[in-house]
Amino acid sequence: RPPPATAPDGLCVEYFAIGSNMASRVFEGRRGIKPSAKRPAVALDHALTFDVPGAGFAEPAFAAISSRTGSECHGVLYTISPLDWLRLCASEAVPVAYVPAFLTVECYDGRRVEAVSLQAAPGLPRRRGGTDEPRPSARYLSLLRDGAAEAGLAPVWLEYLDRLEPAVGSTPAPLPAPPPRRNYEERYGATFV
Repeated sequence: RPPPATAPDGLCVEYFAIGSNMASRVFEGRRGIKPSAKRPAVALDHALTFDVPGAGFAEPAFAAISSRTGSECHGVLYTISPLDWLRLCASEAVPVAYVPAFLTVECYDGRRVEAVSLQAAPGLPRRRGGTDEPRPSARYLSLLRDGAAEAGLAPVWLEYLDRLEPAVGSTPAPLPAPPPRRNYEERYGATFV
């Protein structure tokens, strides 16, 4: 079944991002996808899970959406072109690691939209390291937190993401960039006394 497409001026895909694709530096920067719209939204009766295995201890798990009654999953609803949807699927290893999940999301402004997200592909190993659900790396969690804050997701969701513990021994979160040097700091003798 093709992804949901609704647009008065042509065909588009409503993609509900819940992992690192919430961060514009990943979605627009690394993936090169320029959405025509970006809105905070929530999927009721769905949960954020980390059941897509990653690469060993450095990146042990990646985010996926799962159907779970009584739960909610906040994310970013992007409107993208069908070509960008195909590029996204290729970059996310669909259908090997992920498969499309068709769902209804509610935008923070109250509108309900038929959308597509990504859930773990059937047959992937679900338990690693003796835990029920693997934990993501600190680096990956920082992308989720940054993307959620950037998109203006609900404070309760930001707090939830902040409470998630990264996997032990995983790739650390990057250090914040140092502040840019000001011109007077670069010229000797030009500082204020």
